[in-house]
Amino acid sequence: MATLPQWTKSLDDDFVNTWYDIRADVIDNVLDATILTAALKSHGCFTTQVGSDIVTRTVGYGEKSTQRFDRGSVLTQKIIPLDTMAEWNWRYFTVDVNRTLVDDSKNAGKYQIKSYVARRLEAARNALVQDLEKYLSQWGGAYNAPKQPNGLYDITPLHEAEAAATAPFADTDNASDYFDQSGGVSNGKIDRTNKWWRNWIMAGSETASDTEMNAGSTVAPYALNLVPNLRHMFNKVRANQEAPNFILMDQDIYEAYEDEAQDKQQIVQSVFTKKAIDLGFDAFTYKGATMSYTPTLAGTLHIHLLNLNHIEMVYNPNLWFDMGDWKETPLQFERVAFIVCMTTGLICAQPRRNGSMEYDS
Repeated sequence: MATLPQWTKSLDDDFVNTWYDIRADVIDNVLDATILTAALKSHGCFTTQVGSDIVTRTVGYGEKSTQRFDRGSVLTQKIIPLDTMAEWNWRYFTVDVNRTLVDDSKNAGKYQIKSYVARRLEAARNALVQDLEKYLSQWGGAYNAPKQPNGLYDITPLHEAEAAATAPFADTDNASDYFDQSGGVSNGKIDRTNKWWRNWIMAGSETASDTEMNAGSTVAPYALNLVPNLRHMFNKVRANQEAPNFILMDQDIYEAYEDEAQDKQQIVQSVFTKKAIDLGFDAFTYKGATMSYTPTLAGTLHIHLLNLNHIEMVYNPNLWFDMGDWKETPLQFERVAFIVCMTTGLICAQPRRNGSMEYDS
């Protein structure tokens, strides 16, 4: 008969071995469980990096120009900086799996142990599903939060954030109506005072600038002008070059568009739109882009137009849904193990390929 320490160690191994047996399926299921992570997975946005203190990307922003000349012309030369470096810090999140000697002993029977292990691991999986998309739908660096992964609002910030009167949203660049995180600690640690490091934006009930809408115009509430606003914004981001391929919004905006533009939804579905529908999500195709909504944006009246060809979620494959050793609680019979993930969150080295829209009502 096994001693208590031997039995406890055996149960430790059952949990860890079971987790690693199902880990690959869990990762697939977690990433397919919400529309944002499913889109990132489908478009190949998950990229790996092992080691290094930071994640970096080279950003090209300088432009050369040609010269016209004829006989006797004096030519000029300009040394123009062409590249800079964007960098992102690693972020970590974890979920705990808990056990107690009391529950261990109650569920130690031949037919109970598998379901006991499965229930504990399922609870951890559900937490990972819900919290991963929540993290990615928030601000990361914009809040100077060292624990928060980069999220949607770091790569597609809003005018509302830029114009807020209180820290950390300093109104440092009011003329151009783009949010700039003072000190450049948001997406890539590059200030958005640089025009080449900005996404397109549109703000409801705000006077729009030349770079986003027709100068001097005011955007009406979404119930009135959602369709033309979205079309105009989509074309601005596309710039007749490369279009957004994923549009994410809150449910109210999504349903308003459904009501107003049923005849404008494309019958021919994109590859990801079809996959999203097969996974059980409500989605349709708009100008070739998959359009859907997420509960994590509920009540925001925000729209994010994303080009997922230029968005990544970098993660360390050596610390990605990995389960550590079981730890004892001092002077108690409780034990805990942690499932850990290491990632940057969302990063983008070409913000101009994305856009954000917001409405007040």
